[in-house]
Formats: sequence, C-alpha cells, structure tokens
Amino acid sequence: MKEERVKETINLQFEMIHLFHKNFARVFNQIGNSPRSLNKNQNKAIMIIGVVGEIMPTTLGKCLDLQKGSLTSIIDALEREGFVCRRGDPGDRRKILVSLTEKGKTYRDWFTEELEKNTSNVLDRLAEEDIAVYQESLKTLIDTLKKLESMSEK
Repeated sequence: MKEERVKETINLQFEMIHLFHKNFARVFNQIGNSPRSLNKNQNKAIMIIGVVGEIMPTTLGKCLDLQKGSLTSIIDALEREGFVCRRGDPGDRRKILVSLTEKGKTYRDWFTEELEKNTSNVLDRLAEEDIAVYQESLKTLIDTLKKLESMSEK
C-alpha cells in the first residue's frame, strides 16, 4: 500500500512541477520593465536569500539545483551588481554566508511586486473559493516539506 502511494506521489509531484512552471514560474524570465537584466536563476537566488536572510552557498545551490561552478558564477555576478555580499560566519570561520545588500533588498521588493501582479493575473481566473483551497493546499505542502527537511537534518 505505501509503495503504491509513493509511486502516485512521484507522479503527482512531476505533474505539479510541470503545471507550476507553466502557470507561474515563467514570470522569472518575463519581467519586461526590470531595472536590471537578471536571469531566472539570479532572480530565484535573490528571492531565496531574501526569505532566509543569509545562506551558505552550498545550501543555496541545493535550493536552486545548481552545481558549484554555476552557483559561484551567479553569486559572483550578483555581488558585482551590488545585490549580495559574502561574509564569514562568525560561528565557523570555514563557512561563508551570502545575504542581500540594501540594493538587493530593494530589487527583491520590486521583483516581489512584479510576481504578485503576475500571480494575481493568473489566479484571477479562479473563483475565490478555489484560491482559498489552493492557498490551504500550499500551506499543507509547505508544512510537509518542512517536516521532511527537519527529518533529514537529524
């Protein structure tokens, strides 16, 4: 029984990823009036760093599903543009932490507004009840993913 649930879950995940990208994620490439011409992975990196505050490059690479070389290029470019800064971890000198600069935070705020506009345009096609169900489903999904994350850290 559990094996069948796992198989069905795998199929549902890929269907969800496909539909999410089709409906929402392409906006990371399509911001027309951007103050900067950042690529989709740079935009995603800024959003992730903004959510967590500061992050080790290795963790950011896992979040973006990028190899170390590609990730280094992204961080280097964002640092050159003044969007992020690197600093040593005060608790462990071997670690580096990446965080947003004020310029990065300003860009993230602007980008968040653009995402909200685009998401609103997509979700406006749904009834309010459907949006509420979608929102609750996302909360459940996030709770489950956080549970899995905490279990993998042990």
